[in-house]
Amino acid sequence: MKKLAFAVTAASGAAAFLANHEADASTQHTVKSGESLWTLSQKYGVSVDEIKKNNDIKNNMVFPGQVIEISGGSSQEQGNNSNSSHSVQSESSNGSTHTVKAGESLNIIANKYGVSAQEIISANNLNGYLIHPNQTLTIPTEKGTGGSGSGGTASQTGNTSTQSHANDSNLYTWGQCTWHVFNRRKETGQPISTYWWNADHWANNAAADGYTVNHRATAGSILQTYSGAVGHVAYVERVNPDGSLLISEMNYNTPPGVVDYRTIPASQVSSYNYIH
Repeated sequence: MKKLAFAVTAASGAAAFLANHEADASTQHTVKSGESLWTLSQKYGVSVDEIKKNNDIKNNMVFPGQVIEISGGSSQEQGNNSNSSHSVQSESSNGSTHTVKAGESLNIIANKYGVSAQEIISANNLNGYLIHPNQTLTIPTEKGTGGSGSGGTASQTGNTSTQSHANDSNLYTWGQCTWHVFNRRKETGQPISTYWWNADHWANNAAADGYTVNHRATAGSILQTYSGAVGHVAYVERVNPDGSLLISEMNYNTPPGVVDYRTIPASQVSSYNYIH
């Protein structure tokens, strides 16, 4: 009878362990264009709040390419945190690695490791400045940082020649497209003037301050249009392989203060101005 009781207890313990393991297991979902927290919650049968909690999302915004943990986020996040601590210290032939945390930008990470944002972009074959939480980035060593792309070199040169017109304080109206773009340029180490007025004046004022203005989009440039009562500006997050653009913006399809992402078709890219 004692052997039977032990066997039953062991079997029950194993079943409980497996059930707990099943509950802790999580699914990774890569966000596609047009998806939202609500559509993901409906697809996987979980609440929006649960997804936000498991992924440390502070608002209701997700963007294409972002990897979301669905269910079992607590144990998975502990694993991610453990891996993050290890990965930051690990070394490879190309340098160390860093797991992106919520709120970090390429400029923040670059400053932490003493490299440039462009060097991180080149080392990871990124198409722009857009990164997301839990993404693993290779941090180049000093020896491996000589081969940055020509686009990055031109951007850095432009920033150097226009530093005298750049400002630290954002005096644009809170939540407007101009306010958002000023912040994104500052975050990515490409400061601009806070005195370019409404969006429909940005191209002319930027050119007067020595910035390059043309119809060729690059990651990190500012998209500008005269459409609307006072024009509109957006930040070019990425140039896609097909020539289309991923831009971030405010106060276009969303209320002031809410960041939105939109894809500009390749056929329309040259119809806008771009400030570099």
